[in-house]
Amino acid sequence: MSAFHEMKEDIRAFFSRNLLFKILKWIIVILFPFFLTLAVNYLSFGNTTQLYTLFTKGLGSLAFGLLLVWLAFLFFAAVIPNISLAALVCSILFISFSLVDYFKYAILEVHFFPWDIYLARNASSFQEFLSTITIPQALWEVLFSTLFYCILLYLLAPKISIKWRFRVLMSPLFFIGFYLLMTNPTVQRGLTPILGIPSEKTSDQNAFYGKHGFLTAFSLNFGSAQNINIPQNYSKSSIQHDFENYLPQQNSGDTFQNPDIVVVLSEAFWDPTFLNGVTFSDDPLKNYRKIAETNPSGKMISPTFGGGTVRPEFEILTGMSTSALPPGNIPYQQYVKNDIFSYPRVYKNLGYDTIGLHTYQKTFYDRDKAYPLMGFDDFLGEYDLHAEQHWNSGPYITDETIAEEIMYQLDQPHDVGVFVMAITMENHSMYQNKFDESDRVIQVSGNNLTSQQILTLENYAAGVRDSDRALKSIYDYVMSREKPTIVLWYGAHLPTLGDDFDPYLATSTISCPTASQWSEEEKHIMFSTPYLIFTNYDTGRAYLADNQSVSPFLLPALMADYIDAPQCLQTNFLLELYRTCPIMSKYYNFYSPSADKTKREQMRELHELLTYDILIGKNYISEIN
Repeated sequence: MSAFHEMKEDIRAFFSRNLLFKILKWIIVILFPFFLTLAVNYLSFGNTTQLYTLFTKGLGSLAFGLLLVWLAFLFFAAVIPNISLAALVCSILFISFSLVDYFKYAILEVHFFPWDIYLARNASSFQEFLSTITIPQALWEVLFSTLFYCILLYLLAPKISIKWRFRVLMSPLFFIGFYLLMTNPTVQRGLTPILGIPSEKTSDQNAFYGKHGFLTAFSLNFGSAQNINIPQNYSKSSIQHDFENYLPQQNSGDTFQNPDIVVVLSEAFWDPTFLNGVTFSDDPLKNYRKIAETNPSGKMISPTFGGGTVRPEFEILTGMSTSALPPGNIPYQQYVKNDIFSYPRVYKNLGYDTIGLHTYQKTFYDRDKAYPLMGFDDFLGEYDLHAEQHWNSGPYITDETIAEEIMYQLDQPHDVGVFVMAITMENHSMYQNKFDESDRVIQVSGNNLTSQQILTLENYAAGVRDSDRALKSIYDYVMSREKPTIVLWYGAHLPTLGDDFDPYLATSTISCPTASQWSEEEKHIMFSTPYLIFTNYDTGRAYLADNQSVSPFLLPALMADYIDAPQCLQTNFLLELYRTCPIMSKYYNFYSPSADKTKREQMRELHELLTYDILIGKNYISEIN
């Protein structure tokens, strides 16, 4: 320690030799926020090319982020007051957030949003994902260089003779400035035109972060996280006028047979044979294809890619649109605070028992809080299931377990029927080194694939094959039952098979790593997952959307129509929406090509209005009768 103290004194004496060195010392101090701004954005970008572009073509965005760092730095320097300690605290704050962004993007190909902070309580759940990520050398270099800079500031030990009265006065001003710049939409809108930053957030958040950098994009999203604009002309009378035509007919549901209803969200269930030039030694979806030959099926256009399972799940349970909410939203945690309309509640009102199942932590996404508010009688997580837990070499309970739990729940006595919502987990990412060789029974080959890409695809094929086998188990069981039963099975989203959409790019399945630049055909490939509906009885009705692609929020209404369930206002509206535009994804500017644009926009606005009214507004829709 004495040697370190002597070095500190020598460095301090060196920089105190003359005016030039004293100026240099303060230049080093003044440049720290600039260095930290570059370091944070570099961690988010993961490369110097985008950082250089931000520095040369996005000075306004860079300045916005730099102003945030400066305000935080001045606040900590005034409060502590110690330049080196202020720099260290500032570094920990900003570097930590950028590291979260780096790791989230590495896992899900999606950046870190302010509302992801809600997931902090589930941080331990991500440990198994992080263990599969290789940390590049450049990341370590940034971390060590930041630490070195803080140590250098400590060694320089510049003294600031500021009276405590001034610090007491100025520190709140610095904090308020930082807080307003970070969170206040009005302040942000005032600055963004000056800096050349658009005030409207794009639905393509990856492009938004890539253009403006992590600090600016995160801050602008923070300002919009809980500030959804009230729709124009929103009022009780307008809701009454817009939706009264969708009131149910009095004698609807005459042929409804009270079937047991099972909805299965199959994690990352997708057909990998869509990859160009890739061969699989066995068909991983053989059972799905066989069942789909004689039952309604099609493609579901997911509102997410690689993660964010909660969004298609929420849309199918409620018929609402997550496009009406900020990109990357987590509906359960952000908006479901009171009892809301849902299809489980619709069937509960008909006398059904309603049960949710998940082979993972039921607290994830706050499902344990949201499910009762959506009308579920019970929600069972991985430790609550009655079925025996089955495992293979993968880190998650296999889908065989969820299939057996569904059978158990259907076997229980129910006065009218049961509505079961089941969420699987076995096929969740990461796929790089997920299964042992003994479990990877499907071999993959392709001329353009590296050995690592082949290994990733074989791991994914092992998981989706198990999902497909669980589907067959449920199908065989349902077909053996006497009680009328209907099952909706769907994939939540496509899998993240590697960084920058690898191997989708390697196989030329898509042409570029930027979603906003994909063609309509590429969007359809990258956001569509298989779904099917099967029953063990004749519903007496045709399924309206057989072999079609539809948005997830339409599926509950299409299923209700297929079994002639008693009508409700939301079902009638969604069926009209289906007839207008079966595919409606504002995030990706992706719509059914044959839809009338004027009518489509009218229906889209009504759907978003309905979502706003139920989740955020006054729930006027519930008063229409």
